[in-house]
Amino acid sequence: MDRADAIVVGGGPSGVISAITIADAGYRVVILDKKSREKIGNKSCGDALDHIAPDLLKEKFGIEYPSGSELPSPIEYITFASQSLQNKMTANAPGYIVHRLNYGQRLLKVAESKGTEIIGGAKVRDLIWEGDQIVGVKFHKDGELQELKSNVVIDASGYVGTVRKLIRGELKQGVDYSVSNDNTVATYREIVRLDQEHSYKNEILLLYHDSIPIPGYAWIFTDGSKQLNIGVTWPKNIPYPDNKSLKQIYHEVLDPLVDPKTYEVLDSGGGQIPIRPPFDSLVFNGALLVGEAGCMVDPTTAEGHGPSLISGYLAGKAVLDAMKKQSFRKADLWSYNKEVMKYPGSTHAMSYQALQFIKWLGPSGFSFLFRRKIISEEELIEIFQTRDFTLTFWNKILKVLKTLPRVSILLNLRKTIALIEETDKHYREYPDSPDNFIGWLNKRKRLVPFD
Repeated sequence: MDRADAIVVGGGPSGVISAITIADAGYRVVILDKKSREKIGNKSCGDALDHIAPDLLKEKFGIEYPSGSELPSPIEYITFASQSLQNKMTANAPGYIVHRLNYGQRLLKVAESKGTEIIGGAKVRDLIWEGDQIVGVKFHKDGELQELKSNVVIDASGYVGTVRKLIRGELKQGVDYSVSNDNTVATYREIVRLDQEHSYKNEILLLYHDSIPIPGYAWIFTDGSKQLNIGVTWPKNIPYPDNKSLKQIYHEVLDPLVDPKTYEVLDSGGGQIPIRPPFDSLVFNGALLVGEAGCMVDPTTAEGHGPSLISGYLAGKAVLDAMKKQSFRKADLWSYNKEVMKYPGSTHAMSYQALQFIKWLGPSGFSFLFRRKIISEEELIEIFQTRDFTLTFWNKILKVLKTLPRVSILLNLRKTIALIEETDKHYREYPDSPDNFIGWLNKRKRLVPFD
């Protein structure tokens, strides 16, 4: 039976960076992806990527920033709007709109240059076990069931969680590894080419609209001077109204903002995205979860590209540490949990708490906060530059007391800020080993009850 040092299931951003990190140290890595080789990396989404992950890849591996055909447009601003485009706030948020396929294919070539083998058209069907240890996978390729053994298996298969679903129940430590409809949004988007230049140069805009229940929203992202990436998200636990499709809702919300008579549709598609903090533990005996397979998506913005890249790097680091010991038990991979819970885990958990406040407000309440400047543009800039949602409690409350006549919002905002600060502290105090995990988990369930 063939053998690798590491198997990566899925060649998207988290998987390919896991492979690069491990292969760069001289180990044999095999990526298995159900897509054909030339389509690996393609995904229908907003295509936004902040600067943090590309900076990391440049620093650690010399991987150049997105450019040329990979970069339809740089990003300079993020705008939040509620109910209409006239009621909005904008913050500096440097980053990129990337062509997912072109950028993903370049990262695959980097992985190959470091010795990674990429097998497209490979559908993983089962795991290979030795006792309670995962030691490989069984996969279909060209109509034939094949087996491949390894020291470790990395699940980078996205929302579906191909490997995650095959983990035995007794190894889950009380963690629920399902993603409920309450914590999932459906998406539909189109890439459109306009007759003339648009007004969203270097900008991405999120619109909380009365027709879309929060946490759903509409988006309008630059995709070059004459192209836009426009789409909607819809909470999966809420049925579409009047038997409409998500595509119909998309047109109802966005056609008044971007006239379909003025553009040509270049591409369209959709999917499902988890909008909850990462799973409480992401490691098993011989396996790790990365990217969307581990729920590395910001619950407020649904941005997962950057967190996926970072989680892939962190997983690769943990595997390299385990390689030195030649032991791949849960405890040997635990450092990955610890690092993920600092970022993106803590940030995403705080974002989840903030999202509950936004859901409670609704678009009209959100508009009220914007109009009264309860949240200033300077504070938005600080949030998106530092990736830290911790707001100074008393300064914020004093400001609200001076300007806010609606006591219910004041009380809920006070509660939310306290929860955000406590959540940040709890995730940063993630246990150093599995021994103290259950106590941490029980407190998390009380503090952030998303499951």
